Amino acid sequence: MKVHSTTGVLSFMVVSSVFFEHQQGSPLQTKVLNSALKLFVEQGFHKTSIPDLVTQSGVSIGSIYKHFGDKEGVAKELMTRLFEALSQQQLAIIAQHSRVQNQYRALVEWMFNFALEFPDVMAFLLYARHQDFLPDTRSACSAKPFMVLRDVIAQGIAQGEIKQQDALIMAAVAFGPVLRILQLYLDGVLPKPLADYRDELIQTSWQAIAR
Repeated sequence: MKVHSTTGVLSFMVVSSVFFEHQQGSPLQTKVLNSALKLFVEQGFHKTSIPDLVTQSGVSIGSIYKHFGDKEGVAKELMTRLFEALSQQQLAIIAQHSRVQNQYRALVEWMFNFALEFPDVMAFLLYARHQDFLPDTRSACSAKPFMVLRDVIAQGIAQGEIKQQDALIMAAVAFGPVLRILQLYLDGVLPKPLADYRDELIQTSWQAIAR
């Protein structure tokens, strides 16, 4: 499995699980969003057309325009639902633990498992240039799921579990190596299975920030 992004187009050589479920919208909308996610990763936003979405999803062109307006509408709905679903999963994980160290471990484990189950979604989050096709939105790193990770670190600083330093710096130290390992996994260049890096990475990163 490998992702190529040398030309701004992501070419994914694996089929992952379907991310969006019918419970989050109508079956028609779900088909379009899952198809859009796949095509935006494989071809890039600009090279994906409405006819491509029709072919991939099996939904008529009229229905796509009716429910989403245009391709930009599809992309906006995709990102809104994606970021909301991710942040809900994160908050559910955080609620299960009182200590920030345990929250951190659980979140990193979730990130690893998510990359294994939904590599196309992780590739979209880490590689796609979201502001190229949604210029009015903030960057993905300013979106709610990434802010949740930062807030966990800020809470650890406030509670005395993490060094009294800038929260953004501590968050970069805590999660930067994790995201880098996930990128290497998506690029297909890790010499060992992704799971083999998890525990050592968690321990090393936590030691770097722990008070």
